[in-house]
Amino acid sequence: MAWTYDKSNMEFVGQLTKSEQEKFDKFQNKIEKDGVHPRDAAQTAGSTNYRQLQGTQNQFEIRLSQGTRATFFVHDQTKVVEMSQIGGHT
Repeated sequence: MAWTYDKSNMEFVGQLTKSEQEKFDKFQNKIEKDGVHPRDAAQTAGSTNYRQLQGTQNQFEIRLSQGTRATFFVHDQTKVVEMSQIGGHT
């Protein structure tokens, strides 16, 4: 079963720069088109510092730039990546 991507509840905080958007696009496209685990998609996008947020069970983030993050939930049983927030810093 391939991983899927849900951005129906995604919140945008500010505007992404062109390089931030490109990094995010690589991440989401790898999940949407190739069905890979978000950790592997993050590696494909470059230096993203994929990490689990402290004190959470399934919430993760990737770094799009020095001050911009993408935050999401990883549902291992259903293989769904649920986007939470793009932009800002968690």
